[in-house]
Amino acid sequence: MINLTGALIEQYTIALMLTSVRFMGLLLTAPMLSFRAFPISFRVMLSVLIGFLAMPILNSNEPLPQFGMASYFSVGVELAIGAFIGFAIRMGLIVIDIAAEVLSFLSGFSYASTMFRDPVLESGLVAQFLGLVTLAMTFALNIHLILIDIVLQSFKTVPFGTWPSNWSAQSLFTLMTQSFQLGLILSMPILLVYLMFNITQAFLGRTSPQLNLFSVGFAFTIPLAFLVLTLILPDLQLMLMRAIENPLRLVRDGMELKLGR
Repeated sequence: MINLTGALIEQYTIALMLTSVRFMGLLLTAPMLSFRAFPISFRVMLSVLIGFLAMPILNSNEPLPQFGMASYFSVGVELAIGAFIGFAIRMGLIVIDIAAEVLSFLSGFSYASTMFRDPVLESGLVAQFLGLVTLAMTFALNIHLILIDIVLQSFKTVPFGTWPSNWSAQSLFTLMTQSFQLGLILSMPILLVYLMFNITQAFLGRTSPQLNLFSVGFAFTIPLAFLVLTLILPDLQLMLMRAIENPLRLVRDGMELKLGR
């Protein structure tokens, strides 16, 4: 017969709360887990369920904070840990977003958002399409399962209420710099194609001044965008794997996890 005392129930409640909050931070910021069609109420229920299933792997020798200011501080730290993991993955996927925004801007699909900056206004059509394809590909590559596994393994290496020492503002700034550089590299073929097209338009404008290059050129930029998409889509998986490599390395280093796990 199991003797449930008040202290034991309190310890189980604190452990479940802290475990669920770390998962909740991941569900709030990870791009493949925080999209609009995934309601917040379901994310809360899912985090509690995963936290309950993850409790058997917790370190039984680790002391848990008692109810009070210490437990509130630990909840904030656990939420920040999960949010940092999801935010790092989001920073990695900015690589695809930069290339998509460049293509959408040069093709003219985001002309309305360029002339009228409205935060409610959606991005360009090409950027939305590549964003949805990238989101579907993250599920196909099981990146969401990798993130859940990292959080599960982190309970063995990172105690509750402890911020990983390898995570700092400098490491996050380095990740942002690497993602921006890689995004510009991936955008170079797009910039080169449209640069050649604009140079051709310039020559036509000098040889045929009576030709309305705005109407003619805009009619060619849209089919050219679909041509560029046919060149990008076959290599999108390699782009995604390259973009997600640095964030996963940062997360694993902070959690002190080996790549073989």
